[in-house]
Amino acid sequence: MIKHILLTIIFVFILLIVLPVSLTFGIKYLPGDVQPSLTNTEKIYGEFSLSQTFISPKDNLAGIGVSIKNPNFANKKEATVKLYDENNNLTRTVVLNGKNIADGKFVKIFFDPISNCLNKKFTWVISSPDSKFEDALEIFLTDKKPSWSGELKVGEKISNSSLSYITLHKVKTPTEVLNIVISGWINNLLSDKVFAGVYGLILLLLIGGIFISSKSRFQN
Repeated sequence: MIKHILLTIIFVFILLIVLPVSLTFGIKYLPGDVQPSLTNTEKIYGEFSLSQTFISPKDNLAGIGVSIKNPNFANKKEATVKLYDENNNLTRTVVLNGKNIADGKFVKIFFDPISNCLNKKFTWVISSPDSKFEDALEIFLTDKKPSWSGELKVGEKISNSSLSYITLHKVKTPTEVLNIVISGWINNLLSDKVFAGVYGLILLLLIGGIFISSKSRFQN
């Protein structure tokens, strides 16, 4: 009987803790923050571009994630994303194509990681010189500007808004993701009574169900 109980506890432990944690080792990129809510949009076409400054919230900057509007794949032109450092030196260039961007899609724009960039200022510029106003890609804005997001230029004019985007960062080691997952799980467990109660209930139900099933087989 004791053997069955121990096996049940080990199985539940693997199911609820070890398995989810092991899946984190496949994560290669981490967001710098949560993407802010979406509001209206700004088009990019001809000489009309969008320029957004930000302070990198984490090290190993390796991408930008942004929501883009492209109804019915109307735009099939190239769009260029350029990243500049605090001295206005071009550091990265990525070319996108409207034919691969669905309407409202959250687009992840990856580039070679930039090390030692924590709290450093960058500017990313997105443009599409070959696009016209009628079929232009539209970049979503937000009215919930994050603290790390800086000045937005719409064409040559400074806007009070910000693009709705996040930074993406290359994972250095699997333990980095593991620490974030574990700390987040513990924080939720300690601060959210509903989360703790549901998690505990699932744990008890699994242990109870497996134990009763094992007991029945044992008696038979």
